[in-house]
Amino acid sequence: MKKYILSFVAFVMLLAACTEEPDSIIGNWSVDKVNVQFDENRSTPELVKQIGEMEKQNLVFINTDSILVFKSLDGDLRGRLSLSSDGVMHVNGVVFGQWKEGQIITRDDSPLGEIVVVYRKM
Repeated sequence: MKKYILSFVAFVMLLAACTEEPDSIIGNWSVDKVNVQFDENRSTPELVKQIGEMEKQNLVFINTDSILVFKSLDGDLRGRLSLSSDGVMHVNGVVFGQWKEGQIITRDDSPLGEIVVVYRKM
């Protein structure tokens, strides 16, 4: 009997740990930080500033049905969100970003360099 009680307690703790993570990702997210690392030989400070300002307009909405809506100046992305055990976020099977320490972090590579955007819950 004691073995079953311990198994039940372990199961409840595991279930609580699994449900705690996705619940805290649900909500509305806005940009907290933008880091634009472009090749200085292929871009200008004005371009870096403009890209950073554009990225600051992005919003992420995640609802209880695991639907993620990403709104940017370039348009909207909507899809089913899945979250792996290491925090990698996939939307419709494609990597969207990473959920780490209560933040969503996205990375975009371009021919000019990398853009890292950190989102915080609104």
